[in-house]
Amino acid sequence: MRALWTAARHEAIRSFRNRTFRIVAALVAALLAAAFLLEAARHTGEARQRAALQELVHRQWVEQPGRHPHRAAHYGSFAFRPPGPLGFFDPGLESFAGTSIFLEPHQRNALSFSEAAQSSELARFGTPSAAFVLQVLLPLLLFCMTFASVAGERESGTWALAVSQGVDARVLIAGKALGALLAVALWLAPLLALALAGALLAGVLDASRDTLLRAGLLAGGYAVYLAACTALGVLVSALHRRAQGALLTLLGLWVALWIVVPRLATQAASRLHPTPSRAQIELDLAHAIRDLGDSHDPNNPRFQALQRRTLAEHGVSRVEDLPVNYGGVVMREGEKVSTAVFNDYYTRLFEAHRAQDGLALRAGLFTPLLAIRSFSMGLAGTDAHHLVDFEEQAEAHRYAFIQRLNHLHITKIRWHDDKAQRVDPAEWRAFSPFEHRRPPAAWALSRVAPAGLAVIAWAAALSLAVALFTRRHGEAS
Repeated sequence: MRALWTAARHEAIRSFRNRTFRIVAALVAALLAAAFLLEAARHTGEARQRAALQELVHRQWVEQPGRHPHRAAHYGSFAFRPPGPLGFFDPGLESFAGTSIFLEPHQRNALSFSEAAQSSELARFGTPSAAFVLQVLLPLLLFCMTFASVAGERESGTWALAVSQGVDARVLIAGKALGALLAVALWLAPLLALALAGALLAGVLDASRDTLLRAGLLAGGYAVYLAACTALGVLVSALHRRAQGALLTLLGLWVALWIVVPRLATQAASRLHPTPSRAQIELDLAHAIRDLGDSHDPNNPRFQALQRRTLAEHGVSRVEDLPVNYGGVVMREGEKVSTAVFNDYYTRLFEAHRAQDGLALRAGLFTPLLAIRSFSMGLAGTDAHHLVDFEEQAEAHRYAFIQRLNHLHITKIRWHDDKAQRVDPAEWRAFSPFEHRRPPAAWALSRVAPAGLAVIAWAAALSLAVALFTRRHGEAS
């Protein structure tokens, strides 16, 4: 253990003395700080704006004059999506997902008004974030630190000298990997701690137990990810006799595994599990809804069975003799059957998206980037699972909201001269505003557990490869 610590300390000191490391580390730190500040400002501004808009929409609903319940239903409302709890660290799909859903009768709408759709083409490439720096740029820094860890010492002759003196080569290699991680931790940990404290003080990050648990799990995931990258750098260095060859190999691996493979995986997922366009979705749903009948027409032939059941239930022979408004009954039934069609269609659509995500996750077996990206977005609350959860909560609110208006139509509006009547404006105050209930950390972890296991598998496999290499080549004393 003493030899391991000595080797690790020596490697960490050597890294800090390296002028190239200090320059690159300073540049990465500056980019990390800038990305954090920019995303924190954006995150805070959007959270406040959406909360204010949600409050404004509800106030406008409450303050509207007396209306016919169905006219009020078509007046509609909005559900605004709050940013993910750690979206300032990893924005994930924030820029590509919509910000609000219009809630109206006879129609289930999707998220609209995404930032990417309203921005320039350049903005669609995404904004720099702290997660991007840790996922993509920090491994490159680790490769620059470790490419000469073994190959450089072999080239200079110091490796053979150390082994000849009885030092176990596996201890040396483990010490070099640990030293590189120690150097990064001594440089990175203060930055992240300062950023976390600043986020808490500025109100960007709430101090709830759930959010802090998400942050802790994220920190653990990134620690394992960086350990895997370090093991890869040391392994490649151990496989080469010259430092230059190790550097070229690591740069090639970084381009292939961190740039090319993720792009190919995304394209393959889109081709193997295609999803319809927004226009096609609207066209398919319009055809499906058209076959259900028009609930605005109580005499529509598709609702004849409903009419017979309603008349029999109240023991009358004519619609005019019903103690309730039959027009509202038809609206309620129409909303029920149309919602079932919408829910079935969107369930199948979400399944296609999950299939794409699953294929991309399986590609994480070929690159740790895809695994840590899925893990990070899931715990940050900015992945597809959280977006679908928001849409489902918004749809549940929409359905209850519309059916409550249909109940007013049934009980407060008379059948005779239906369209000319109004309800008391005081009725609007009984409607609660939409409130999104954020899923707990355990819910998020259960959905990104395969990605987390993939990151652990990468770290374990690379560490085992280093150990097997040293044993196979007889480099242990």
